[in-house]
Amino acid sequence: MDAQRWKLPAIIAAVILVGGTLAGILWIGANKLEGTPGFFGPAPLIADINLALEILLVAGLTFGFFLARSGNIDAHQYNQTTWVLLNVVLVAFIMAASMQDVRPAKMADFAEARIGITWLHALAGSFTVVSGLWIVLQMNGIVPKRWRIKWWKNLMRATLAGYWIVALGGIATYYFWYVG
Repeated sequence: MDAQRWKLPAIIAAVILVGGTLAGILWIGANKLEGTPGFFGPAPLIADINLALEILLVAGLTFGFFLARSGNIDAHQYNQTTWVLLNVVLVAFIMAASMQDVRPAKMADFAEARIGITWLHALAGSFTVVSGLWIVLQMNGIVPKRWRIKWWKNLMRATLAGYWIVALGGIATYYFWYVG
């Protein structure tokens, strides 16, 4: 299939995935269901939804890497844009709010595993989100030419590695918050 035939279905899929996720998160919040029991076991519903979507997200971004390697750059662009936008929704509407629960009162609080690991995860995640957004903006021609990074293919690879590191950190965070 040529690139133009993929464009509309890719946009529709992105709107459904990203918009549906945002609508679901807002609906859960409006109905005060965030703290209800989750489907993985020990965590609340919103944490389980976040974990499941982050695992799906890293799988989707990895699939996008293989799209690029196979030469299907248009599909790669649509795929990566969708997953990065989904990540922004998860960070803005779930993860940022959860940082309230681990606000340190003093520097020594970072030695507590739950607080320290969560803040390390948030720091690595912040760099990855910014990098992913920059790449998507550049890939879609939104970044002005004078601001474009010439070494962006290396940045893409590093960002994918960052997403994997952050995903593993998210699993560790989930563990320290709800299991251990």
